[in-house]
Amino acid sequence: MYLKVFYSLLLMLSFYGIPSTGQKKKETLLSEKVGQLMDWTGKRAVIRMNGEKFRRFVKAPPRNYSVVIMFTALQPQRQCGVCKQADEEYQILANSWRYSSAFTNKVFFAAVDFDEGSDVFQMLNMNSAPSFIHFPAKGKPKKSDSYELQVRGFAAEQLARWVGDRTDVQIRVIRPPNYAGPLMLGFLLAVIGGLAYLRRNNLEFLYNKNVWAFSALCFCLIMTSGQMWNHIRGPPYAHKNPTTGQVVRPSLSIDIS
Repeated sequence: MYLKVFYSLLLMLSFYGIPSTGQKKKETLLSEKVGQLMDWTGKRAVIRMNGEKFRRFVKAPPRNYSVVIMFTALQPQRQCGVCKQADEEYQILANSWRYSSAFTNKVFFAAVDFDEGSDVFQMLNMNSAPSFIHFPAKGKPKKSDSYELQVRGFAAEQLARWVGDRTDVQIRVIRPPNYAGPLMLGFLLAVIGGLAYLRRNNLEFLYNKNVWAFSALCFCLIMTSGQMWNHIRGPPYAHKNPTTGQVVRPSLSIDIS
């Protein structure tokens, strides 16, 4: 009687209690992949990938993490000015996530350059750059996993919202300090102060209506100019049709120079 119960328990453990060899290998492989990605991310927020790395870490299972990839062409001979601008914003986004207190191994940021992974471009039937695609942890990318660059622009804040929609990971974008503005402002104030000091005995021009009218007119023109719109919205400089080579404006919400 007891012997039968013992054998029954042993049989149940063999089926349910002890992981199979295949399951162990799967967990080990997944742990190695995540560990390698974490190591790369620790050195550089955006992981550089070629065809081999893309197939191993993005396409091949097992995978319990999402990967956001920027497909670009940064080599000078490609003459892709937009790619460089998009790369700068993408680096800001990736670094904001990498150094965030909420950083986990749930999402990784990577980049595939055409000259380093042309086979990946062919695999995905891509013929333009830059492009952003989210590869979810399970299943294949859907239409919404492809970022609408021409509609939303490539500002880091816009990319962060899209990543949040696709992965439920909210990233607070932290831009590196830009000292050019304060330096220019300080220089301008110094020049104005110097001129005022030199003409300290003759400051009647400060009461001149024409001077203030001209200054106000210049301010209004600057604030209503296309340059100010570009500064606020951060649109790409141009969008080139990869088939015909023509510069086009795909929508009314984007400014093409």
